Amino acid sequence: MRIFYASDIHGSDRCWKKFLNAAGFYSADALVLGADLTGKAIVPLVEQPGGGVRATFLGAEHAPAGDEEVAALERRIADTGYYSHRCDPEEEAILRDDAAGLHELFVRKIVERLEQWMALADERLRVPCFVNAGNDDPPEVDAVIEGSKRVEFLEGRVVELPNGMELASCGYANLTPWHCPRDVSEDELAEHLDAVVANLEDPEFALFNFHCPPYDSQIDQGPRLDDQMRLRQTAGGIEMHPVGSTACRAVIERHQPLMGLHGHLHESRGTVKIGRTLCVNPGSEYTEGVLRGALIDVHDRRRKVRNCVLTTG
Repeated sequence: MRIFYASDIHGSDRCWKKFLNAAGFYSADALVLGADLTGKAIVPLVEQPGGGVRATFLGAEHAPAGDEEVAALERRIADTGYYSHRCDPEEEAILRDDAAGLHELFVRKIVERLEQWMALADERLRVPCFVNAGNDDPPEVDAVIEGSKRVEFLEGRVVELPNGMELASCGYANLTPWHCPRDVSEDELAEHLDAVVANLEDPEFALFNFHCPPYDSQIDQGPRLDDQMRLRQTAGGIEMHPVGSTACRAVIERHQPLMGLHGHLHESRGTVKIGRTLCVNPGSEYTEGVLRGALIDVHDRRRKVRNCVLTTG
């Protein structure tokens, strides 16, 4: 059986389309998207009195003049993983000072894009597809994925892959400085992980799809921040340190599944062995529209991973 695994596409239209196309491109028998579907920000397209809009996007000012130019900018924003929002100057000013209203709009944009993604999946998919939410994703995304005809939602569940192998999933993560919707303490994360693993019939021939990578595994390196939430620099560049989950590492060491599928730390692309378990983090470059992934070949009879290749597309 061949699985294509990716994670952390954070709202990128281009990455979602590439993910759907990966089944045919790589001849995969199943698609698994680990977590973090939500984009990071809204980009207001402020209508101008003489026509057109103005927008600040990725630090640059944009002033597309006609409908085609505006639509092109909206596509670029969506491919980068952000959400465009057309508004007049008055609404822009109101949203700037209305945190609750801005959050409500943000969630609505997240849901709208996911609804579009699920409709596209229902139209195009020909192989089983499994998708989970991550620590960045608000609870409203769950029902959208569950409403799909072709995509199976994973959170807290054990599902069977086409060869009968079990896939156990948890999208929660240990606490981050940003207090994301599914950030929890290590103790609470351990409870989530233990609860889903308890539903496995054969943990040693299972895949643990746990969004947060195991602590101190080299696939959990994140930038070290100072007290002002700024990146700490050294002579060699940005200082990195392990920020993965001790609870995740403990459950992998205890059960020794066939593989651990992880994400969360975009900079920590790679594979590592923890005991007999092969753990992978494909990394993420969603803002560039680049889909990082892992192509996993499993030998069903021998119950082993034949190959795990990191992909870029």
